[in-house]
Parts: sequence; C-alpha cells; structure tokens
Amino acid sequence: MARQVSTALQIVLVAVALASAMAILAYFGFPAYYELALRIWPAVPEHDALWTWVDWGFLLLTLIIGIPLAVLGGWWLSRRIVIPLLEVARAIRAVAAGDLKARANPSIRGFGESARLVEDFNLMAARLERAEAELHYSNSAAAHELRTPLTILKGRLQGVADGVFTLTPELVTLLLTQVDGLTRIVDDLRALGLFNAGALELSVTEIDLADLARDVAALSADDLDRNAMLVSLRLNPAHVRADPDRMRQLLLALIDNATRYAPGGALVIETGVEKATAVIRCRDHGPGLSADALKSAFEPFWRAEDSRARDKGGSGLGLSVVRAIAQAHGGHVLAANMEDGGACFTVFLPTPSATGWQPSRLDHGSTANLR
Repeated sequence: MARQVSTALQIVLVAVALASAMAILAYFGFPAYYELALRIWPAVPEHDALWTWVDWGFLLLTLIIGIPLAVLGGWWLSRRIVIPLLEVARAIRAVAAGDLKARANPSIRGFGESARLVEDFNLMAARLERAEAELHYSNSAAAHELRTPLTILKGRLQGVADGVFTLTPELVTLLLTQVDGLTRIVDDLRALGLFNAGALELSVTEIDLADLARDVAALSADDLDRNAMLVSLRLNPAHVRADPDRMRQLLLALIDNATRYAPGGALVIETGVEKATAVIRCRDHGPGLSADALKSAFEPFWRAEDSRARDKGGSGLGLSVVRAIAQAHGGHVLAANMEDGGACFTVFLPTPSATGWQPSRLDHGSTANLR
C-alpha cells in the first residue's frame, strides 16, 4: 500500500502549485499580452501614468484565469479533507444513537490524516461492537452459571424449612460445596473484571516458581487422588517477580482444568528457564485439545461442548483467569497438543533480569501445537 501524504504537505503542495502557476502567468503572460495588444492596436498611446488601460486589461485577464484555478484547487483540497470528516461525524452520531454496526464509508477518498481517521474510526467501532457483544454474552453466561448452584441452594434450604429434608452433615456438605462453587465463580469474575479495567492489583515480590509449584501440588494432592491422577514434578529453579497469591491461583486453575478433562492419567508439572524466560508448564495425558479449543480455550465461559456444560463442573472461567494473571505479569500463556497425546499449557513470565520489565496487559493469549 502506497504511503499516504499528510494533509499539511498536501496543502503546501496545492499552495505552491497555485503560486507557481500565477508567477508563470505573470512572468510570461504579460510580455505576450503586451505584444498582442500592440499588434491589435499599433497606436497604443504611451502615458506617464503608472497604470494604463492595457495594464488594467492584463489584471482583469489574470483574475479571470487565476480565480477559477484557486477555486478548483481549494474545492479539490477541501473535498479530500472535509468529506472524510463529515463521513466520520455521521458514523459517530449513528454509534452515539446506539447503532454499533455504523461505519464510515472506507471508499471515500481522502489523504493523510483524514484517510487514517476513517480507518481508525472503523477499527474502533468494530472493537466496540465486539466488546459489546462479549459483554452481553458474558452477562448471560454468568447468570447461567450462577443460576444452577443458587437453585440447588434454594431448593434444599426450602426443603429443610418445609421439613422435606433433614439437615444432615451430608446435606450441609452439599450446600457448602455449592457455596464454594459460587465463591469461585464470583472470585474469577472479579479477577477478570479488574484485569479488563486495568485495575488488577499485584503484590509483587521475587519468588521461585519451583517452590510455588511444589506447594500447590501438595495442596491439590487430595483432589488429584480422587481423580486417580499421578503427579510428576520436574521442577528447576525459575525466579520471577510476581504476586504469589495470583500465581498460586493460576496454577490451581491449570490443575483443576486437568482434573476435569483428563482424570485418571498422569499429570506433569514443570518449571524452569527457557531463553531467559521463566516457564511453568502443566501437561496432562487426556484427549487433548480440539481445533476450536486451541483457538478459544482462553475466552471467558467457553467450553468445547455446551451440552456438557455442567458435566465437568467448571464455570468456563479458569483458563481466562490464567491468561489474565499471566498477562498482568507481563507474560503470556500457550495452549498446545503434544504429539504423544494430551494437552499442555505453558505460562511464560519475564525474569527479574528482563530489561525494563514491569507488569502490563497484553491483548490475547496464543495457541499452537507443540512438536
């Protein structure tokens, strides 16, 4: 694509062109005009006056030629500047009225800043429309996820109040499980909301991912045993500046994902440093990830099969939280399939020696196949 000339340069070029045209007309046109006047009127009288009718005639001729040129140049220039602005203004009014599908007509020819303004507005409008759609979907999905445990809680408590159920330790455990599920969903939603708002606070300190992974694996031992999963720890030192609580939340979410979708198999947790980047990797030996999962696994509330939404027990927020935490620390997460089977999630984090590193936000997690 050809580089667009800036508006300021276009104005200068048009002004220079008009000035040059008038200078050429004055320099070459007056002698020719005077010669023509002498041929038509050989007895043109000579006067000592500063202006004669011949001079006035040349001035009139110059204005007749110059004014249309200036009008045409100004009209062409204003169309290239003003019409794209008017088109963007029309689209802005449409968006302000609630039509998020409104776009400025990209076929309108402009140059420099006016053309880029049309492109940037259309890009902004597309992102706004996508964000609005994601917000509606997230609100609907959050309501759906909260409805099931709330229905169970209400039904059981109403049954206890009516004398239908006896408040046994087993029933209390069931109710507490539902409360824990609600708490987890609320915490995940809060973390995602804070991250999207750029307000996710981190209590950053230097930690070793190997120590953190060892502690989290011990904390998850009972859950892993219930799902008949054998854990293999391959922990090498990996020092990072991070929030220990958030990193613990990240690894717990990865382990929880593995127990839901790959129970009964081996789970490998690795830490280390690869190419000056700290790595924490969680690999299972389950069915692996589909093409859709590789593309959308980190999107909030996404699940491979909506028909099995509740079968696995998850809310569809765990991997979204993993991505948010990784990006808040200036890193990213990679989802992949292993050649010998199973899914692998790798979190890459900058090491303390990374020049100029500070916690930040990125746009998207990445996906790929591991070879």
